[in-house]
Amino acid sequence: MEQAQLFRAIVDICILIIAAELATTLSARFKLPRIIGPLLAGVLFSPYILGGLEILGSPLIEYNDIVLIFGEIGAVLLLFQAGLHMRFFELIKSGVAALVVAVMGVVVPFAFGIATSSLLGYDLTVGLIIGGSLSATSIAISLKTLGELNQLGSPEAKLIIAAAVIDDVLALSIASVIIGVVVESQPISTFSFIRSIAATLVVWFAFTAFSAWVIPRFTEYVNTLERLDEAEQHLVPIASLLLCFGFAGLSGLIGLSPLVGAFVAGMAVAGSRFESEVASFVELLGVLFIPLFFILAGAGVNPGAILSGNFLLIGLLGVGAVFTKLIGCGIPAEFFLKDRVKGIRVGYGMISRGEIGLVIASIGITYGIISDEIYAALVAVVFITTLIPPFLLKSSYDSDGITVHRRGFFRNRFLDKGLGVE
Repeated sequence: MEQAQLFRAIVDICILIIAAELATTLSARFKLPRIIGPLLAGVLFSPYILGGLEILGSPLIEYNDIVLIFGEIGAVLLLFQAGLHMRFFELIKSGVAALVVAVMGVVVPFAFGIATSSLLGYDLTVGLIIGGSLSATSIAISLKTLGELNQLGSPEAKLIIAAAVIDDVLALSIASVIIGVVVESQPISTFSFIRSIAATLVVWFAFTAFSAWVIPRFTEYVNTLERLDEAEQHLVPIASLLLCFGFAGLSGLIGLSPLVGAFVAGMAVAGSRFESEVASFVELLGVLFIPLFFILAGAGVNPGAILSGNFLLIGLLGVGAVFTKLIGCGIPAEFFLKDRVKGIRVGYGMISRGEIGLVIASIGITYGIISDEIYAALVAVVFITTLIPPFLLKSSYDSDGITVHRRGFFRNRFLDKGLGVE
């Protein structure tokens, strides 16, 4: 890569991070959820609005591979930090509840997508694309909001995190089935569908259990190496960070999302006695990478395509996307938590859709399964459902008198030490 391109990427990253921080501050000033600022700033600085303005023959913001990679690093760190707030035994403890919430949170939107497709006169393959796009939860937005509200340790937050990870695994299984049907022309079989999902869950659970047993022992070994040297080297946090990215890469190799691997690594480190030290170390890195992830999420939205789309279809899919998660996740969560308000909060936290949904939608448009109109509607739904949860969660907790702790301008706003609220 040329030196000029590298320099340009560094400048663009700095501009986007500053824009994200300013937007976050403005959101707080107007008493909006802080995460809304970076998302809307991303839309404003997208290639379709200000980011695409040409200055001296080049766009204001050039979204090259380096910028995008930095954003992906932010996503990995975000899920690693989330994992640091849940130990493996807590996942086992909430296993049945999380599994039921996750399964229902996938099945209900998926069924809605197929039924809606049928009612609109489309065939089953279109229904698979729509249903698959609506089924996958994106936990990043809800995690950020819960962190701002100091609620990451609450029972409903832990259920949201556990269910969202399982939801991600299930959605990936559905994506693999859809790829087999659409790309490889495989016949649709209920047995093969269930077998694919079950196999993916088994791989994920084995991967998680093994990591929870090995990593705490590994951190102890690293700590003994550090004690041999008189200089303080912070070897355990550095080794934990290597595990974070190593597990992200490994999970991709075994067919899981890299974000799932990062979460597994964080959860395993949480089982060691170095969790607090690692969390403080990773928090400093998050100042650089995590705001960039959220502003890039907004930059991927084309407002023109949404505004010129089918508003009836967008409204139908948007309402369905919201209520299928509220019903599919909220009702079973209320049953397990034995609290209606907490159950509704779980439903709120699971509304966001994300990258897996966009991947499935992209498969549909690439292979000519869905029209440009349907694709634009699905992209609009992903963006709309990204904006809704912060408002709903903040309103729910504000009604209980919970306030957000304000911090300095350039401090990371995601996690604090000791966020647990029992």
